[in-house]
Amino acid sequence: MKKMLAPALAVALTVGGTAMAQAPAPMSAQASSPQAMGWMQGSPPAADKTIRFTDPDFFAFPKLRWTVCNFRQLMPTVGVDNGSQGASTLPTALDASLDQVSFTPLGTDKKMSWKAAFDANYSDGVIVLHHGRVVYERYDGCLGPQALHGAMSVTKSLTGLLAEVLVAEGQLDENARVGTLIPELQASAFGDATVRQVMDMTTALDYSENYADPNAEVWTYAKAGSPLPPPPGYTGPRSYFEFLQTVKKKGEHGAAFGYKTVNADTLGWLIARTTGKSVAQELSERLWSRLGTEREAFYTVDSIGTPFAGGGFNATLRDMARLGQLMLNDGRWGDEQLVPPEAIAHIRHGGKKDIFARADYKLLPGWSYASLWWISNDDHGAYAARGVHGQTLWVDPKADMVIVRFASHPVAANAASDPTSLPAYRAVANHLMAHDKTPLLGQAWVIEAIAGGGLIDNSHVTLQFLPDGRLAGSATCNRILGRYEAEATKLRIKPAGTTMMMCPPALMHQERKLLDLLPTVASYRIDSTGALVLSTAGGQTILARRSQGG
Repeated sequence: MKKMLAPALAVALTVGGTAMAQAPAPMSAQASSPQAMGWMQGSPPAADKTIRFTDPDFFAFPKLRWTVCNFRQLMPTVGVDNGSQGASTLPTALDASLDQVSFTPLGTDKKMSWKAAFDANYSDGVIVLHHGRVVYERYDGCLGPQALHGAMSVTKSLTGLLAEVLVAEGQLDENARVGTLIPELQASAFGDATVRQVMDMTTALDYSENYADPNAEVWTYAKAGSPLPPPPGYTGPRSYFEFLQTVKKKGEHGAAFGYKTVNADTLGWLIARTTGKSVAQELSERLWSRLGTEREAFYTVDSIGTPFAGGGFNATLRDMARLGQLMLNDGRWGDEQLVPPEAIAHIRHGGKKDIFARADYKLLPGWSYASLWWISNDDHGAYAARGVHGQTLWVDPKADMVIVRFASHPVAANAASDPTSLPAYRAVANHLMAHDKTPLLGQAWVIEAIAGGGLIDNSHVTLQFLPDGRLAGSATCNRILGRYEAEATKLRIKPAGTTMMMCPPALMHQERKLLDLLPTVASYRIDSTGALVLSTAGGQTILARRSQGG
């Protein structure tokens, strides 16, 4: 039973070097593809090409290259409804030059191209959004535009995001003791931990995810989460909820970062207890059904139907890109604020570097961890959701870029793919910024001056140029509804109107001043400081800078 459970749950539970790495496989990405291997082809497939959940190696390389796209065929799942509104448009402006972007992998002095990195990382699919447009999209292996792929521990970051929403709304107290909110956990290690310590994985747990140790607690966790009947004589926990109650404390909470998946499932329980809904229901109602996602997503579940909040989420590449764009947009999607901006800001701020450093991630110097997200703390403010075998959702606010990669790397730990991934993401970001032909697009521009005059303190005036020619933003009290046309440095703005909320006379005067000036704008430039200068034919100007998103 232990060997059978290890492939699926063990690799899904960990990330970033804490898992026991499988020996690198000799087969190339092309040779190990599901098509080349012939997995599950034919009606019925040949006996030696059949993959079953009960196979001890169903999630070992090279079978995993088929399995990552077919969890729903192998085990019980619960759907994440995508609603009935239809898919939202992802504007496309493919940039063929990205394949030739080069970078130097960590630990080497030999250049590699973005195109070569696709196969080097056993990628099943990669998508790049810039200014909200698809500039790169490629599939291989088991994946296609409509296929769903296991996100592995990227799932944790979705759980963290939902928790941050509840904290921002005042529904979940980040300083509350877990045992107070979930009495069943009072006697466990989580009982005297705060919600925030669970969210940031700074709990002190007598729990090991060392798969080389046959007595590690992860094996009991794996058995508890299995949807299969227990083996004869087994009397241990039969669900995630039951196992979490058995975890013991070791040390002091808050002293150090320790990556342990049980934190994510505890947070999933906190979300369910707070809202009365599972993480699958909460994700659907909060985000998935409102993002214009193309397909229903799903979670794998335990024997009582509890979604695996630490690693069981599956979705399409494009739908994960939509989620990444929501993060980049500070929680806004179209005209709706789906996530409170302060929730995104807290994630981007990250945790304490010194606490993270104690975990000794040698490839992630200067990083931190917060809300179940990985924060690079680089000068781009990049942060990520990460999962074993190469799953990544990468958000770069400065470059206004989102990268999503689904993969089936033969080595579980991200330490195997980070050398050819982390510098590649930065190289693509730098390339997009250096060759940006649409600099108006992207994050909102925050207006600092109108016709040479400053703004009233604490007033919020913004402009956002969207890929489809729409203009949005805040005129001061009301939202702007309009369109624009841009060619080279020429710019025409045609505001169609605003919402109709009234506010104090001084603010209304400022709003009217802006609305009167916008239709007279004739050109724009971005100066050496990064400021946007809109100029009218009469010589008046509007000065703005990029939103920093918290």
